[in-house]
Amino acid sequence: MRLYEQAIRSARDNGFVQNEAIAYERASEFYRGRRFDQIADLYLSNAQHAYVRWGGDGQVRQLGEKYPHLGKEEAAPGPTSTLAMPAEQLDLATVIKVSQAVSGTIVREKLLIILMRTAIEQAGVERGLLVLARGTEQRIAAEATTSGDSVSVELRDEPVTPAALPHSVVNHALRTGEGVLLDDAAVENPFAADPYLKQHQARAVLCLPLINQAQRIGALYLENNLTPGVFTPARITVLKLLASQAASALENTRLYRDLAEREAKIRRLVDADIIGIFICDFEGAIFEANDAFLRLVGYEGKTHLGWALRRDFGRCLGERGSPYEGESEHERQAYQPNLRSFLRPLI
Repeated sequence: MRLYEQAIRSARDNGFVQNEAIAYERASEFYRGRRFDQIADLYLSNAQHAYVRWGGDGQVRQLGEKYPHLGKEEAAPGPTSTLAMPAEQLDLATVIKVSQAVSGTIVREKLLIILMRTAIEQAGVERGLLVLARGTEQRIAAEATTSGDSVSVELRDEPVTPAALPHSVVNHALRTGEGVLLDDAAVENPFAADPYLKQHQARAVLCLPLINQAQRIGALYLENNLTPGVFTPARITVLKLLASQAASALENTRLYRDLAEREAKIRRLVDADIIGIFICDFEGAIFEANDAFLRLVGYEGKTHLGWALRRDFGRCLGERGSPYEGESEHERQAYQPNLRSFLRPLI
């Protein structure tokens, strides 16, 4: 009996709600086996309460079916209405919403806003931060906060500091690639010495790494300073899905932004007309050229640019070209040497 009580007290003091519930349930079985049914029912009722706090709806239902005389425990109301839904419906609805939200845009700024708003709404927390890697440095890319029923998201670009979030928690998630859950950060835990947790008295804390193709690109940090135990298993499952899809979507936005920047640089160079530039496909068909290039090869003002350049490009390399309708021998000899002298050094 004394060992059961020690296990219950240790689990409760260290914030391990699931272990506390299991210890209560085992203690109930111990007393019931010795026909102390009233004491057993008391421990079993405590086990139900602990399972409810942990979010173990399945365990609560099983105990209710096995011991109907105890009555049914109702799930504790959470900060958002989604927690009142059955776990199965919550998973399906939020998976669809999360998938549509993070895959519907390739614009980085818009994606960050959608990501943080979705995370706050589904987690039912007061504050969230998105940390992204830039080289060897970790920087805060966005912060989301709640005010009543509204969620505001502020895009930021600043280094991670101990004043902004628990540095030890984020570092652990990024170093190990595993999430960190503090069901109640006010009780003793491995990160209790963190200055942020001491100063801000955070209660429930969750930090999930963002991993894309085995690369840790950042972390999603969420906290609630009012209520412990808000991160139920159903919510954690959805948030893990959100973090996984966000990592992939963020990489896609980076690639899209890099491509757009390269295209913009090429376009500026083409439009500047400082040097001659032409663009062709893998078969040698030239489909665009700037005015500087046309002046260099003597094609300025000519029509059917793409077909003509492709034909003459082949002729300059000694290939057989197709006749050009309306073209005289004098015209061919006039422009072909210019094109040959320009293109030969490039091949």
